[in-house]
Amino acid sequence: MKPTLHILSSPYSTVNLNNRMDPFSISTLKFIDWMTDFGWNCIHYSVAGSQVNCQQIQCLDVIGPDNNDNIMKYNTRAAHAIGLNKKPGDIALCFYGVANKGAVDPHPDIRVVEPGIGYATSAVFAPYRVFVSYAQQHMYYGEQNKLMSPSWFDAVIPNGFTPTEFDYNPNKGDYFLCFGRVMETKGIHLAIQATAATGKKLVIAGPGSLSDMGYPSIPSHVTMVGLCDAEQRRVLMRDANAIIGATYYIEPFGNMVVEGYMSGTPAITTDWGAFAETVVHGVTGFRCREFREFVQAINNIDQINPQICRDWAMANYSDQVVHEKFNQYLEKISQLDFYRP
Repeated sequence: MKPTLHILSSPYSTVNLNNRMDPFSISTLKFIDWMTDFGWNCIHYSVAGSQVNCQQIQCLDVIGPDNNDNIMKYNTRAAHAIGLNKKPGDIALCFYGVANKGAVDPHPDIRVVEPGIGYATSAVFAPYRVFVSYAQQHMYYGEQNKLMSPSWFDAVIPNGFTPTEFDYNPNKGDYFLCFGRVMETKGIHLAIQATAATGKKLVIAGPGSLSDMGYPSIPSHVTMVGLCDAEQRRVLMRDANAIIGATYYIEPFGNMVVEGYMSGTPAITTDWGAFAETVVHGVTGFRCREFREFVQAINNIDQINPQICRDWAMANYSDQVVHEKFNQYLEKISQLDFYRP
């Protein structure tokens, strides 16, 4: 019989289908659905308004701000509830990193997993760790002085994507797309300059303003659409010539790349972080290290086959593929036997 999965999430955000702006909420919701289908008994320690397909124990009655008081209340109640429901060998999954630590500290007899590490390595605390990319795993090992002592029970499992949320379209429109926060470290300046140099239109979708980045006005070739819902995302991803992800920092994953692939839309990115794993250079897009390479990528994007982009995403990042990996990982953790045949 499989052990119970005690699932902890954000102490200030609901886990339900309507809370799509919170990636932690959606990843928790998907995880519960798929693990239940794989035969795991799941208990979710929730906040008011959560709707999940498993037993639910409400640990906060009122949604409040992300502060220490709410975190402490959530963890105290969740710790008590775990104590009433646990069995030796159960597994706790902390989707909100170190903010869930207080809920599991009183229970050394259950195994603690962080299932989607794409955040600052200082927020990682669990003995069993799942990273969203090898780039993030190696950053953790380096920053935490573990280069000589990695764990056999760590894993890399990428974010999962639902294919039905996207429309495959091989016939593209006349624009390139930046999808995400509007900020300098996301490479927005570079995307604007590269599309201007090639005479292409650029659509920027996400929270933030160009005026906050020093632009006195919106460039004539740029359209700002602001924060998008799921349907707006579907249309923008479907018709774009490419997603431009010119992120300056080490991107832990970069969801927009795979969202584009699901739509048959290639990626043009920088050449570091998770992009080295998600972008197959010359096959699903181009990774660039200088301005002229961004210009060349834009001018040659029609060399990328949209069907190959879609196939790559389905084979590596679809919900089914990703959650089968989680199922296998949890089976391994439940055994904790390195030499198991």
